[in-house]
Amino acid sequence: MRYRYQAMTNAGAIVEDVIEADSRSEAAETLRRQGTMLMQLSAEGDAAPPEALPTEPGRMKDRELLLFTRQMKMLLESGSALVPALEAVSRQAQRPAAARLIRQIREDVERGVTLSEALAAHPYTFPPIYSSLVGAGEATATLPEIFARLSDLLQRQQATRKALLGAMAYPAFLSVLSCVVMVVLLTFVVPRFRQLFESLHRPLPYTTVLMFKLSNAMLAYWPLLAGGLIAAIVGVVLAFRTPWVRNRLWTLLFDVPLLGRILARFQLVRVLWIWSAMLRSNVALLDTIVQSKLAITNPVFREVLDRLEEAVSAGGHIGDALTRSKHVDPVIASAITTGEENGRLADAVTFVTEWMDSDNMQILATLVRIAEPALLALMGLAVGCVSAALFMPLFDMATM
Repeated sequence: MRYRYQAMTNAGAIVEDVIEADSRSEAAETLRRQGTMLMQLSAEGDAAPPEALPTEPGRMKDRELLLFTRQMKMLLESGSALVPALEAVSRQAQRPAAARLIRQIREDVERGVTLSEALAAHPYTFPPIYSSLVGAGEATATLPEIFARLSDLLQRQQATRKALLGAMAYPAFLSVLSCVVMVVLLTFVVPRFRQLFESLHRPLPYTTVLMFKLSNAMLAYWPLLAGGLIAAIVGVVLAFRTPWVRNRLWTLLFDVPLLGRILARFQLVRVLWIWSAMLRSNVALLDTIVQSKLAITNPVFREVLDRLEEAVSAGGHIGDALTRSKHVDPVIASAITTGEENGRLADAVTFVTEWMDSDNMQILATLVRIAEPALLALMGLAVGCVSAALFMPLFDMATM
């Protein structure tokens, strides 16, 4: 049977051709053995090629995707066939949207589409790295191991995301609380003191007069201030959605001496987790770099991956390319170079990733311990300035 395919060669070129094979899986395995990364594969004359698969019937949340991956790992490791495993997982889904999505994938597999193609038809739920790893597992008959690695990858990504959100939650709460306290002081407390001082007809310090003017401005122009705040928030959100502004901002942040190094470490460990999962699944190095680019939205690290892809495509070593990048610590690049030279690149990347992940969590905990007292001190300083401006005239009058 003839199959029409689209694939990417190790040199990065896109190839479209026809291949003879007895089945779709045999054609896919033959192409992967030739060192190409399969992108599309369909039988000639098919009425519904992979690109014409049904549209997204529903979406999974991150927690549901992790649960789906764990359940598939458990069922496939226990010896279940693929279609019964998908059927069992669909019955376990709690949300109807997630159940519809899994049933759609099962129906696609039943009509002859590979699992990786069925997953790739739903990119909003299954990112390219997910379907690519599943495709590698199908080609090497190691789907249970692939789902185990995907489960580990998703779990670590969600753990990192929760750690970041948890670290930012308390400082964000303190910042909002400080703003609320200042608004309450300026709009409710300060006006009461102003009435008291006006009734005494005494000269007031400049700081107290300035505090009264600020309070009057907030009370008189609060609609304009609220509108300006909302407009500023909307403007920042729209600016972040503009590619040029977002790219420029990330470039500036990565150039900040200490902050840039911390951001680079967290972004690098995300890339390395993807590399670790793909290299351990026997995916070619160039395919690994290309797939990791699809999972990374940060423009600074996309440029780093572009340079790595160019170096590897030209026959260079990935360790040398990492050494030339200013966003990769020399010790990290050296460890990966050593693993590459010894033929143990996957082991080296896994070791470096686990070490960096642990180290990043310690850095994050240290930053939180520093930020909390700093924000409390700023909050106390702001309240203290307002209190001093209000009570110092009272102390002067009492002394007189």
